[in-house]
Amino acid sequence: MAKDEKDILNEITSLLFTLISIPSPTGKEMTALSWLSRYIKGMGLNIMWQKVDEERSNLLAWRGCPSLLIATHIDTVPAWGHPHAFSPKIERNKIYGRGAIDTKGQISALLLAIKMTQTPCAIALFVDEELEAKGSELFYIPKEMDIKEAIVLEPTGLNLAAAEAGSIEVFLRIDGKSAHGAVPCKGKNAIETFCEFYRDLKQLPFLQYTHPLFSNVDVNIGRISGGIDCQLVAEGCEAEIDIPVLPGIDIDEAMGQITQLLGGYKIYFEVKSKDAPWEVLPHELAVKGLEGCIEKVLKRRPSYIGMPAWTDASNLIKKGIPTIVFGAGDLALAHTKEEHADLDELLNLSLILKCLLECDYV
Repeated sequence: MAKDEKDILNEITSLLFTLISIPSPTGKEMTALSWLSRYIKGMGLNIMWQKVDEERSNLLAWRGCPSLLIATHIDTVPAWGHPHAFSPKIERNKIYGRGAIDTKGQISALLLAIKMTQTPCAIALFVDEELEAKGSELFYIPKEMDIKEAIVLEPTGLNLAAAEAGSIEVFLRIDGKSAHGAVPCKGKNAIETFCEFYRDLKQLPFLQYTHPLFSNVDVNIGRISGGIDCQLVAEGCEAEIDIPVLPGIDIDEAMGQITQLLGGYKIYFEVKSKDAPWEVLPHELAVKGLEGCIEKVLKRRPSYIGMPAWTDASNLIKKGIPTIVFGAGDLALAHTKEEHADLDELLNLSLILKCLLECDYV
C-alpha cells in the first residue's frame, strides 16, 4: 500500500472511531450531526440545516455548484446486543461497532474523498432513516445546488444497486381457544393458525416472481410471541412480518393478494408500512461515471445487484432525482451484534468516490 493510501486509511479509521463513539440511534442524531457539522465546516464546505421536526434537522453541505448529491443517513439502530456498539474495537483490519457500515463507515470514506479534492460536491446526511424516513422525505434541493442525480451510500459490497425491493410490514394478532395441552384438539392453537397462514403467504403468486438482480429475498418473521406453557393450548399469538415486493410487481396488487389470503383466516392485521419497489433503467442510470471509477480502482468491471432493503434512495426517486445505491460492506452484517467495517473496503470506497468527484462526468 502506498504511503498516501496509508495516510487516508489512518484518517478514515480515526474518523470512524469517533463517529461510532457518538451514539446516534434514531431520534438522537443531533449530537453526532453537530460534531460532523464542525468537522465539515473545517473542510471549507458550506453548511445548511433542513428542519425535520422540533428536535432534529438534516445536515447538508456543499462546495461550488454541484450536480451530484451523495447522501446517506446518520442514525443507527440501537445497540441490540453489539458488544462494541459505542466503544469501537479494531481487529484484523476490521472496525466493530454500531453503524460501522450502516452508515458511519460510508460517511468516513465520503468525507476523506472530499478532503482529497477541490471539486464541486454536495452531501446530505439524513435523520430518521431507520424508523419513518422523515429526513429524506422532507429533504428538498436548495437553490444553492443544481442537483441532477444522486448516490445513496449503503452497504452493497461495492456493487451497484440499480433496483430496490419494496416491502409490506404487517402486524398480526391471532386469537385461539385454550385447552389442556394434553388434548389440543379441544382447543384452537393460535400459533398453529399463524404457521398455516405463513405457509400460505409464501405461496402467493407475487412471491413466486423472480428478478435477475435479486437473490435470496424472502419473507422475514421479525417478531413472534404466543402461548404460556406447553401444557396449555396457545390462546393468542402476535407477529410482525416483512414481506418483500420485487421491481416488476405492483405493490397494490401484492397487498390485494395478502388481503385476500387474510380473508380466509380470523386474523387481525395492521399494515405498519408499505413501500413500492423501484428500478433505474439503463438509459436513465444515475452517475454513469461511477462504472469507470469502480473499474479503475478495483481493476474489475462493476457488478449490478438489487438492494433488498429500503433506503433513502426511494424518497429521492419519488422527488424525480435519478439515484443509485452504492457503498462498502455486507448488508447482512448491518443491525447485528457482529456489525463491522473492513478498512480496506472503506479505503477503496473513498478512492472510488474521489475518482467520481474528479471525473468530467460530474
